[in-house]
Formats: sequence, structure tokens, C-alpha cells
Amino acid sequence: MFKRFQRRQRVQHIDLASVRDTLLYIESDLVAAPELHRIADAVRSALAEIDRIELSNETLKAPQITAARFVPATL
Repeated sequence: MFKRFQRRQRVQHIDLASVRDTLLYIESDLVAAPELHRIADAVRSALAEIDRIELSNETLKAPQITAARFVPATL
């Protein structure tokens, strides 16, 4: 009776260079605040992970996202 509609999954592109630039900017601000050293360490860990992913040539997999719509209960 009803056919299930299959949507093509959109490929999610993440620009890791932009993410890296943003994290480097944040890290440079954190250097001036020694009390935030734990956050600076976390940012450095994220930068190291970006480098690891880029060196390994891993393909980033897009998460499964299901489209949803709001339907009022009165309909």
C-alpha cells in the first residue's frame, strides 16, 4: 500500500582546515590565561586528533540523519 521513501544520504563535508584555524586562534588566546591550562590542553588534543585523521586519510562518515516534520495533533 505505502512505499517507503528512500532519501539519498547527503555527504557531510567538514572543513578540517577551518576547524584547525579556529582552534589555533582559541589556543593562542588561552596561552595568555594560565588558569585555563586544562582547556588549552584539550584544544591541543583536538588539534593532534585533526592531524592524526589527516595523516591517516580516514574517510569521515556522515551520521545517519532522519528527516522529521512537526505535525500538530489537531490534524
